[in-house]
Amino acid sequence: MFFLLPNQLRQLDINTPTLISWVFELTDVSHDLVDYFYLAEACETRYFWRTPDASFSLVGIEACQTYFSKTYEEMALYQQILQQSTVTNRSVLGTGPVILGGFPFDDSVNSQKVWNQLGNGYLFLPKIMLTETHHGQFLTINVVAESRSDLEDKWQEVTFLWQEVVNKKIASTSSDASVEMTEVSVPEWLTTVEQAIDEIKSDSPIKKIVLARELKIESESPISVNVVLKNSLAQQENTYFFALELNDVAFVGATPERLLSLSEGVVSTACVAGSIPRGETTVEDDKLGKQLLEDMKNQSEHNIVVDAIEKEMKTITTTLSEKGQPSLLKNRDIQHLFFPFSGQKKADVSFFQAIKTLHPTPALGGEPKELTTKWIKEYEPGCRGLYGSPIGWYAVMAEEGEAAVGIRSALIRQNEALLYAGCGIVSDSVPTEELNETRVKFQPMLRAIGGKKSVTSK
Repeated sequence: MFFLLPNQLRQLDINTPTLISWVFELTDVSHDLVDYFYLAEACETRYFWRTPDASFSLVGIEACQTYFSKTYEEMALYQQILQQSTVTNRSVLGTGPVILGGFPFDDSVNSQKVWNQLGNGYLFLPKIMLTETHHGQFLTINVVAESRSDLEDKWQEVTFLWQEVVNKKIASTSSDASVEMTEVSVPEWLTTVEQAIDEIKSDSPIKKIVLARELKIESESPISVNVVLKNSLAQQENTYFFALELNDVAFVGATPERLLSLSEGVVSTACVAGSIPRGETTVEDDKLGKQLLEDMKNQSEHNIVVDAIEKEMKTITTTLSEKGQPSLLKNRDIQHLFFPFSGQKKADVSFFQAIKTLHPTPALGGEPKELTTKWIKEYEPGCRGLYGSPIGWYAVMAEEGEAAVGIRSALIRQNEALLYAGCGIVSDSVPTEELNETRVKFQPMLRAIGGKKSVTSK
């Protein structure tokens, strides 16, 4: 497939830097969209996104423009600037100029020592983007041109890049290498849990603190991002799938938690807090689910999240759905208490501003937000980087997009991976039980990485 520069673009009078974002419908839909992500393995930058119901997928290949360490306010400003200097024929959700990637969990923490260039947040406008919706598959080409001849040259470069990608073969790799797993800083983490419980039981206004920890994987051979993503897609259900890779450092996950979606003026979010493992049989699974719904500790943790999110949603919406009883959200290894909210977005609130308002939810930070974020920064062992962060896609020319919460995830660097898992600490938490909960939450990415495992702790 070779995409010639359309005649209407050849006639453009370009005198200032202009983003050309042109959409083509793909007639050959023999490829699953994720195959294009696999085929782009040799590229410097690539991105994958899929919704839990698999009704919407995105692949981004190479960067037309990059945004490192940008605040929500800066990204809202970039969006406005791009809107004024863009020529596009987009008409379908998720096509045309779309910004992909994630913000950091805490922009006051420099995580680059562990996370490299991804550490302080990375978003990009891709040169090539593929979109799949119920309307079909679409390819968007993005170039920034300063003249008509510049447009022709850059268009040719991007179409050659596309040819290189589609003419490759997907490399066959396996996940049967021997790997060593190390639970990082377990004694220190258990001590921090105890400190958090003491803080909550004191006169402090803090009601809940979410603490994360790390599991380090060392492999005898490079860990394939393709294999990890492929395994995740095959093994998990009811989750968002994402993969963000830049210069051989990748953040990959299968998260059950939506932070925020925006479509046709309606913003939607979900409260996911409180968890229990899945049962081995239907009877055991139902019994565990019933136990979760009736458990006072998990109900308390869930209610803290619901009350806080309801309060924040009211600041960005004109109408809001009513609070009700939670249901169960079931993933392969774990089930959660779940409750959604939706409402009509206020006209003066940008999508990026809405994300800032909600992040981090009490399910990932705690309550109240400002105090717990500061507490986590001071006491939590490890470095979160993009873990627990907003990651997703953000349309430039329309108020639409979606961000999930980057949990059930791993940072992959050549032969190493750092897996992250967290749990909500409240007054009646038990440190050893919280440790076991994180071990359950490590399972999705641990299974996706595969390999023959040996375990150590430190």
